Amino acid sequence: MPEKEFSLPRGIRDIEPEEMAKRNWTYERIRDVFRRYSFQEMEPATLEELRTLEAKSGPAIKDEIYWFNDKAGRSIGLRFDLTVGMTRMIASRPDLPEPTKLATIGGNWRYDEPQFGRYRYFTQWDAEIYGSDSPSADAEIIALSIDILDNVGLNEFEVRISNRRIIQGLVEDLGVRAQEKMQAVFRTIDKSRKIPKQSIAEELRTTGLDGAVIDSLLEFTSIQGKPSDVLAKISGQTRGKEAELGCKQLTELADAIQGLGKANRCLFDMSVVRGIGYYDGIVFEAFDKGGEDVGSILGGGRYDKLCAIYGKREIPATGVAGGIERLLISLERAGAIPKMTQAGRIFVAAVNDQVREQALTIAGKLRSLRIPTDIDVKHRSLGKQLEYADSLGIPYALIVGPQELESGQFKLRDMTKRTEERLTLDEIVRRTSE
Repeated sequence: MPEKEFSLPRGIRDIEPEEMAKRNWTYERIRDVFRRYSFQEMEPATLEELRTLEAKSGPAIKDEIYWFNDKAGRSIGLRFDLTVGMTRMIASRPDLPEPTKLATIGGNWRYDEPQFGRYRYFTQWDAEIYGSDSPSADAEIIALSIDILDNVGLNEFEVRISNRRIIQGLVEDLGVRAQEKMQAVFRTIDKSRKIPKQSIAEELRTTGLDGAVIDSLLEFTSIQGKPSDVLAKISGQTRGKEAELGCKQLTELADAIQGLGKANRCLFDMSVVRGIGYYDGIVFEAFDKGGEDVGSILGGGRYDKLCAIYGKREIPATGVAGGIERLLISLERAGAIPKMTQAGRIFVAAVNDQVREQALTIAGKLRSLRIPTDIDVKHRSLGKQLEYADSLGIPYALIVGPQELESGQFKLRDMTKRTEERLTLDEIVRRTSE
C-alpha cells in the first residue's frame, strides 16, 4: 500500500470532533473546580527563549524538546510544560498579592518516544500557588486535585504523598552527598511503580551505592499506608535537619488534609519522589486504581527555589499538573464520560424552498435563545435532511412547512423515540431546553 502523500509528524495527531466533545466536557469540569478554589486562569506563552527553558532543566533539555533558531538567529523553544511560563511571569510581577493562585489548560510539545497515552503534542491542566511556604498550600493543591478527579467522575483513584526532604536526609545519612548522584538516586526510586524491585536495585548499583545502602533505601521506600501509621513508622528512622523538617511538614499536611475532608483519598508513600529535579519538598501523584498501565494521572509538589531562577526574589511555590490524554483513557474505561455530540440539539428542517427563509428565521431565534441549532445548507429534500440530522445524533427535528407556518404549530420529531407532536415555538423552546 503506497504511503500517504500528506501525513502527520510522528507522535502528533488530530483531535477529531468526537474526542473534542469529550475534551470540552472534561475541560468544563476542571474549570469548575478552578473557580470553586478561586484560581485565576491565564495562558503562558507557547514560545520561550531557549535559555529560559534551560534555566529550569539544564542544557540537556534540548534533546527532549522542540527548539530552533528564528530568522534573527535567536534560539527559541516550544514550551514543554506549563509551570515554566507561569513561574517566569510570576517572578516579574511583584505587584500581585500573595499568595497568587493561577491555573491553566494548554498544549505542550516534547520530543519523547511516542507510546501508549504519550504523544509529542499533549494537553495538560495545571494549578499553582505562589507565595506560601505553608503545608496548607500543598493541602489546597492536593484537595483541588482530588475534587477535579471527583468532578470528572473518576471514583477509583488514590493520591500518594511523600516529602523529598525525608528521602534526601536518608540518602545523605547513608553517605550520598553529591547533588548529581542524589538526583540519579531520586530518578531511580521514581521508577519503583514501573519496574521490578530487583531492577531498581541493579540501577542503584550503577550510581555507585553498595548493597547495604541499597537495602536500606529499598526498605525505607517500601513504607506506605495511612498518614498516621506512616508518620509513626518513619519518625524513628529519620535523622538530620532536612529529614526532621520533612516529617514536620508531612504532619502539618496530614492535619490540613484531614480538615479539608480529603484524608480518605490519600496515602503516604515513601517511594514517591518525582523524578524532576526542581522539586524540593512535599511531592504527590495520583493513580487510577483500575488502570495502572496509564501511569500517574496527575502529579506535583513544592518547588521553592524555581522562582529565584527567573527573578531577583525567592517565592515559595507548590503546584500540580495532569495530562488530559491519560485522564481521558481512565475516564473512558470507567464509563464516566456521557455519550455526546458536538452537533446541535435541534435541527430545523424546511419541507421545501418556499418556506426556507422562514425556517432560517426560526433557527436564528432558537440560536438567540442559546439553543444549539443546525440547519440544512445543501437545499436537500426533507427526508435527506432528517437522515443527516439522525446521522449527527441530533435529538430533535423541527419541521417547517406551509401548514405549520399558517397554524403556528410545528412538528417536533423526537429522533430517538421516532415520535412526533405538534407544538408552538414557545413550547418547543421549553421542551428542547429541558
